[in-house]
Amino acid sequence: MSQDDQPAGDREELSVTADLPPEPVSTRAPTTDRVVFGVTAVLTLAFVIWGATATSSLETASGKLLTGLIHNGGWAFMLAASGFVIFALWLAISRYGKICLGQEGEEPEFRTISWIAMMFSAGMGIGLMFWGVSEPLAHFRTPPPGTDPADSADAMQTAMATTLFHWTLHPWAIYAVVGLAIAYSAYRMRRRQTISAVFEPLIGKRHAYGGVGRFIDILAIFATLFGSAASLGLGALQIGSGIQELDWLEKAGTGL
Repeated sequence: MSQDDQPAGDREELSVTADLPPEPVSTRAPTTDRVVFGVTAVLTLAFVIWGATATSSLETASGKLLTGLIHNGGWAFMLAASGFVIFALWLAISRYGKICLGQEGEEPEFRTISWIAMMFSAGMGIGLMFWGVSEPLAHFRTPPPGTDPADSADAMQTAMATTLFHWTLHPWAIYAVVGLAIAYSAYRMRRRQTISAVFEPLIGKRHAYGGVGRFIDILAIFATLFGSAASLGLGALQIGSGIQELDWLEKAGTGL
């Protein structure tokens, strides 16, 4: 029964629960998109070869790119992250916050404490072990552009504020919005479990399953891959430094 057949007083509640798609029936095994996999694999392999054969060149290019993004796009990052916080809070207090991220009547697969543990481990992970101490010190010695001079009392406050910006509400709001979009698309609307499927209402099914969708999925894979690689690399550096301090090895590299 559609919403148009219901009394007017019931539509507010039905607007977030009605017209769910039926459960798809398919006997085919999941398939890999060869275009997405192939392009991503080739570009990733090329990047790895670049880093292995011309480390200084990659370091220089990465440093220039990072500096340019910070100086020219830092304001956009700050505004976008704050926008995610506002949007996540609005979702939580609005009627959309009552939507079940699954089918009607389904119970959560894990307990709340288990969800918290998984989210904290995946969201913070080994990065917090490294940056929990080093990030405030790094911002204190090298303040963000346009802030107070290094090694000053004001720089200390700026360093803590910048660190809290990176590790409290703002990153969690970004995680929440992306996670909610994927969960709603996959488990509520029964679409594919890909980032491109999330954009289906915006770009249409034809584009979501076509070249635009593949481009979105490639970007998503790169973001996930290199984001994870950065965290693992920092963790390896920290473990290696600890091994050197204990005199277990004279020089511990990231190959450990």
